[in-house]
Amino acid sequence: MAEQNPAATTDTTAAADATPETQTPPAGDAKPANTETPATPDAKPEGDKPEGDGKPKDGDKTAPKAPEKYELSVPEGFQLEPETTAEFEQIAREFDLDNDQANKLIPLGVKLAQRIEAKQAETHQSQVAQWADAVRNDKELGGANFDATVATAKKALDRFGTPELKQLMDTSGFGNHPEIVRAFHRIGQAIADDTFVNAPSGGGTSGKSPASVLFDHPTSQPQR
Repeated sequence: MAEQNPAATTDTTAAADATPETQTPPAGDAKPANTETPATPDAKPEGDKPEGDGKPKDGDKTAPKAPEKYELSVPEGFQLEPETTAEFEQIAREFDLDNDQANKLIPLGVKLAQRIEAKQAETHQSQVAQWADAVRNDKELGGANFDATVATAKKALDRFGTPELKQLMDTSGFGNHPEIVRAFHRIGQAIADDTFVNAPSGGGTSGKSPASVLFDHPTSQPQR
């Protein structure tokens, strides 16, 4: 029987119990450590950063140009209307206009008012002309009767109208209105016979008062 070599057994056991050591890769295969920080897409170079937070500081605020009280002026012949002026000043203050800037807008408002006034006057003059044409074409007042109608109406106006009434009719143009002409024409016809108005207190009167004569013309009564 062969004898075992104690030394060989010991070497084999030691080799089996040995734990393999982690092998270090060769120097040629080692990768260098990445020491650079990845770039952020939104990152900006330090030289492009704005100074501060970009917001105006208290010391940088511009003083308002709008005065505490506007001194407005208008051309001669015009005057400032209180309520409209207050509205204008409020708007001027919202836009922070100084006094000179606000006054530069006044002429524009004046021109607008003048244009509106001229348009209204033109419209009224056209209306007055239409009234006159209506009188000329009226069956009772116009046509062949037009001249007599005007003369009779003028006689009544001269007799009973005050100077203020005459001026009002001239300036307003209502003297051309068909119904005004009709009324004074009928009054003129009613007073054509002065005995109805200026008759003596004795006999020969019609027994009618001046008021009844003015408003009792046959054409003013309803048809029976």
